[in-house]
Amino acid sequence: MKRAKRDRALSQLYADVESGDFDIREFAMFQLALMLRRSDGRAPSSEQIDEDEHLTRDQLRIRLSSDDQAQVASHLLRVVSRHADSSATAFWALCEVASDVAFGPALSVIGDYGEQFNDEAAYQACRALRRWLEMDSRDRRLLKELKGDDGVWSCLKRWSCSGDIRLAKNANAIINRAREGSN
Repeated sequence: MKRAKRDRALSQLYADVESGDFDIREFAMFQLALMLRRSDGRAPSSEQIDEDEHLTRDQLRIRLSSDDQAQVASHLLRVVSRHADSSATAFWALCEVASDVAFGPALSVIGDYGEQFNDEAAYQACRALRRWLEMDSRDRRLLKELKGDDGVWSCLKRWSCSGDIRLAKNANAIINRAREGSN
């Protein structure tokens, strides 16, 4: 795929992610998540083939490098800070970004905005953190980074007491992993 065509396709997606229209923004984040999944090098599953029908031909041809993923993460995290109604979807999509790219920036956004998250956004944020901690072989660095962020730690403690069972379970799993990791 020619660079100009690729850049146009990504620019359009980023513009849609920044859109003031909820449906356009949500669908663009869904498409970015699908593109991220395709870029991780796994063999296509039957589920992925079904998901591919939601992508344009140009989007299907794009493989997102680490630099591209950093740009995607930046756009998704900007959604969290600007559109509370799309925070859950942004974290759901962000979960597909590599941990070494997204973990630090996500912690920063959670520390800044986590107290304002509804239960679904908090759950998706915990889900992303937990996934990155489970998948990253440099777990100790991520745990150290997590434990060093008082804002995130405060959110996790509050979320661990939530009436939303999924949220409380995931927040507690992260807290327990951090405690175990320091031993």
